[in-house]
Amino acid sequence: MPERNGIFASTKPAVLSLAAQSTPIVRRPQSQFEVLVRHLLYRFFHNELLSSDDETKRVLQVGYFVTLPTLLVSLYLFPVYHAFPPNPYPRPFWPQVSDHYFFVMYAFIVMGAATVYEWDLLFPDLLDVYVLSVLPIANRRVFFARVLALTIFLALVLVGTSLLGTLFLPMVADLPNPGRHFLAHAIAVACSGTCAAAAVLAMQGILLNTIGESLFRRITPLLQGGSVVLLLAILLLFPAVSRSIQPLLTSGSAAIYYFPPFWFLGVYERILTGSATLPIFITLSHIACLAVVLMLALTVITYPLAYRRRVRQIVEGARAAGSPRNLHLPIDAILHSRVIPLPTQRASFYFVQQTILRLQRHRVMLAMYAGLGIALALANMLVFYVTPGHIRPALLPTGIRAAVPIMAFWTVAGLSSIASTPIDRRAAWLFRVLVGRPRPGHLSGLRRWITLWSLFVTFATAITLYALSPQSIRSSFSLLTQAVIAIVISFLLPDIYLFTTRSMPLTFQRRSNITDLPLMILRNVVLFPIFVSITVGLGLWMEKSPEHFLKACVFFATAHVLLLLAHAKYLQQFTVDLAPDDTEEFPQTLGLRDI
Repeated sequence: MPERNGIFASTKPAVLSLAAQSTPIVRRPQSQFEVLVRHLLYRFFHNELLSSDDETKRVLQVGYFVTLPTLLVSLYLFPVYHAFPPNPYPRPFWPQVSDHYFFVMYAFIVMGAATVYEWDLLFPDLLDVYVLSVLPIANRRVFFARVLALTIFLALVLVGTSLLGTLFLPMVADLPNPGRHFLAHAIAVACSGTCAAAAVLAMQGILLNTIGESLFRRITPLLQGGSVVLLLAILLLFPAVSRSIQPLLTSGSAAIYYFPPFWFLGVYERILTGSATLPIFITLSHIACLAVVLMLALTVITYPLAYRRRVRQIVEGARAAGSPRNLHLPIDAILHSRVIPLPTQRASFYFVQQTILRLQRHRVMLAMYAGLGIALALANMLVFYVTPGHIRPALLPTGIRAAVPIMAFWTVAGLSSIASTPIDRRAAWLFRVLVGRPRPGHLSGLRRWITLWSLFVTFATAITLYALSPQSIRSSFSLLTQAVIAIVISFLLPDIYLFTTRSMPLTFQRRSNITDLPLMILRNVVLFPIFVSITVGLGLWMEKSPEHFLKACVFFATAHVLLLLAHAKYLQQFTVDLAPDDTEEFPQTLGLRDI
């Protein structure tokens, strides 16, 4: 046994001599440019979006999450390429095309999402300008350091996302020419990811050079949300597109030429099959090459100009634009008289409303939840009917009914999650001094703010889909039922989500533990489809007769009142809610030690 332990024993002595301890450690000298690149690259991986108890652990978790799908899909495809018992027939051509489509589509989505995720770090921010500009560093060197750091970051994301699939799929498929398969896969996914990242960079560069920094800041949440919606819609529509890959690509419709993942699928098949490539893939590969060159050219042209304009705007300061308060007066009067009549309710209501979009973390979270809700609703109700020369989209009646609960669920889930993400915990002592133990009036402002937004989203969804619904399900009573469903879930979901909330919004963050991930999976993966199915069935039951409609309304009103009373009683059982790392320093330091 001692001999075994000796194999793995360290050769370093347990006690070092004074001569060994006094020997200086020689470090490799780093140039100023290298230090800059390292600093900027560090900021891409460690920023407020990844703020947690352990940022390194969070970065690794995100890396595992985006890397493993390509490996899992490759292993999942092993039985279809090597059936048990051995199948004498190889996998057909079009199913292989469907397999290749997943990898180019996934690279496109991940690279686009990563670039949107780092939206505010693609160009200098206030910290970069005011810290680095006072140092003896040439502006040109700072610019090239940021360009190199951004290139390294995107290259790492692309390689990390595609490496396992590039290695394993050719081995799993075991085609006659595995080297050609490896080359086709690597080039196709690289072009797909590069085009997605360059498209986001080019969009930012064009907008910063045309509309200016002030207006760009205002529409940033819309741009981020729209980008996430587009990317998630492509991802969630994968099963439908994959099953219909042959009729779509052989339909002759011009619509397929406007779908970016198909472009790089053409590159994949063009390289893999060579001279035997179908004409549609040759055309798509030409479009892909043109798109990559165009996006890279736009990025190279617009990025330096936007960079210079962004730095100048930060130094000079943005012009304060006056807000038309007169337009808000009628809305504020209605809110104060009907929705938030108490001062405590107005305090938390306006605090959340004015703070929710100030941080990049909150904007990205809001875009992700909004995009996920819209993408799930579209994937659940949108189908395509393919005919020669034409692709006709249509809406499923069951999907139309499910759209309202889907949008309500993710609206409430997103806003509740954002409200539980703090801005700066060092200032949370102010609320504990002024408010003390939060009472139901303080927290009802947050609940009513979430309810109002949920009502707005669900009513907009119901009215829009009513106008697009087929005549068979369009009726006044059906619209009334959908409106009641929207009202009910907009009131009950915040009651349920915020039931255990006992601290002021945006001021407290609970330390994560081992049960968070299973609970999140249970809520968003298991309970979410059950909730949607029950809500759709309940809507159909309410439409059968006015008696069912009235019974459901009475039940929902009773449930809402009982939840409010239970939450008020729950709050009486607790004192001031302190963050885990604030229990020793409050009220002695008031969070001023680190300022």
